[in-house]
Amino acid sequence: MRVIIAALACVLLQTVAAQRTPTISYISQEQIKDIGETVELHCSVQYAQEYPVLWIKVNKESVHEQVALSTGTALIIRDSRFALRYDTASTTYILQIKDIQETDAGFYQCRIQISVNNLISAEVELQVRRPPIISDNSTQSLVISEGQHVQLECYANGFPPPRISWRRENNAILPTGGSIYRYDD
Repeated sequence: MRVIIAALACVLLQTVAAQRTPTISYISQEQIKDIGETVELHCSVQYAQEYPVLWIKVNKESVHEQVALSTGTALIIRDSRFALRYDTASTTYILQIKDIQETDAGFYQCRIQISVNNLISAEVELQVRRPPIISDNSTQSLVISEGQHVQLECYANGFPPPRISWRRENNAILPTGGSIYRYDD
């Protein structure tokens, strides 16, 4: 009798476990890294043993551009900078990117594919710092007569967006007592 009850309990537990919905219990927070650094993105899942778990890179500018990086515990892409580990104790998929490049910036989505039209996903953004660069179309030099108005332009790019400040030779105070800043995206 005990054997039958134990067998029924085991079947009941398997049925309950099979009915649990897969979930993503944890995903890394936003990451900001310098070019050349290494990042690890973590995705912990529960009840996903029967389903494929994927890491997908989603292009920032075009959400429709997606690249599958891994499925289960195997990398799909052939890039030596990428590595994938799976921690069985925490059921966590860890995507590592070494020697980060500017093109690695974007959203990384952890996805449990339940069926063709049903998935569970969470994403983390990777931002890559870029040193500021002042573009060539910025004002280089001007010669004007005293009392004339002048407009100086500085076009700079980088991440995070650079703070631009103006100063005169020898750090003299500007005649207006300051300067006007405008940030155009």
